[in-house]
Amino acid sequence: MSTTIEQSTLALRMAEAKIPVSEALHYAMSLAEALRKLHDAGKAHGAVTPSSIVLSEAGVELLPSLGPLATVTPYTAPEVLQGETADSRSDIFSFGAIVFEMLTGRRAFDGESQTDLKLALSNAPPPTSGSPAVDRLVAACVAKAPSARWQRMQKIILELKLLTVAARRADTPAPARGAAESALRAEIQQLEARLSVRLANTEKTIAAMQQTAAESLENFKEHIAGIHSQLAAVQDRPMPAPVDVEALRLQIQGRLEETIAAVALQLRAQMQATVEAAKQQHSAQTQAALGSMKQELAAQSAETAAAVNQRMAAAEQNMEEIRKHFATLQANVAGDLHDFEKTLKVQGVAIDSARTAMAQTDDLVERVVEALELLQSSMIDQHETAGVN
Repeated sequence: MSTTIEQSTLALRMAEAKIPVSEALHYAMSLAEALRKLHDAGKAHGAVTPSSIVLSEAGVELLPSLGPLATVTPYTAPEVLQGETADSRSDIFSFGAIVFEMLTGRRAFDGESQTDLKLALSNAPPPTSGSPAVDRLVAACVAKAPSARWQRMQKIILELKLLTVAARRADTPAPARGAAESALRAEIQQLEARLSVRLANTEKTIAAMQQTAAESLENFKEHIAGIHSQLAAVQDRPMPAPVDVEALRLQIQGRLEETIAAVALQLRAQMQATVEAAKQQHSAQTQAALGSMKQELAAQSAETAAAVNQRMAAAEQNMEEIRKHFATLQANVAGDLHDFEKTLKVQGVAIDSARTAMAQTDDLVERVVEALELLQSSMIDQHETAGVN
């Protein structure tokens, strides 16, 4: 019992015979729409192969992935071979390899062994298809680096619509193509001119924003490095040793008392030795000596206390300067961080605006291509109606 198209997979269909271009483009468009819906939902299939694509009269149905495949297929993206998790760009690689095989009847990447197949997927470019438009579409899908591929299915859908228009034009009889080709050529030229200008402006805007962001980041790094240098200089500055004023006062007072006591004992001994010989004379001299020594000790004590007070005042002033310096540095760092955050926010808004503009450009191109496709179909239908009449 033969398999019907409702139950068939794309792998079985390609094994039967080479698929006509119009049919292959129809399947490619249906597969692209299925992947677009999947990616818009924030998901990725990760294992797209012809065996996972079920054909139906309405188009195709993509079977869900059963997880990472143990065996490498001719549609496995290079980054998946290296152990990375598959994402939407991996699905785009698989899509490009499948489209090439549908349109040419040959695999884009093949090998006699798993090792040869891995080398082809990782290093070899796909062979030419004979059609520059097809080669351009496939090359943008199967680039080795994920960042070098088309990042969204919307662009691929636009290219497929252009290929479909070109294929229909090739199938249209020559008399009916004359007026349609002239109109389409003029429209396409105008569209290409507008797109070129718009894409050039968008690329300049993004390049300018990236350069501004890089300069801002470099200036911020230099400023932070300067702040770190200042902080290091402040930290290396020797801090004055703390002075215990009360302990110093008690020490001075103790030394004064010891000195006075020692002098008193000495004088008392001298007075006892000479009290009988010159009591009145020695008593006056002793009193004078004691007064002089007290004045001298008082002067020394005052000088010592003044020196201690001066040292404490200098230490307090130094500490206050350090606190002010730290406060200034903290304020400068906080201000610089705030300015940098504002700059990043402004640039983020500008980048989002550029991305929105690019998305709007894609939508505009898609609507123009659909209008051109409708115009061509209408002109062909009018020609066929005129031929019947």
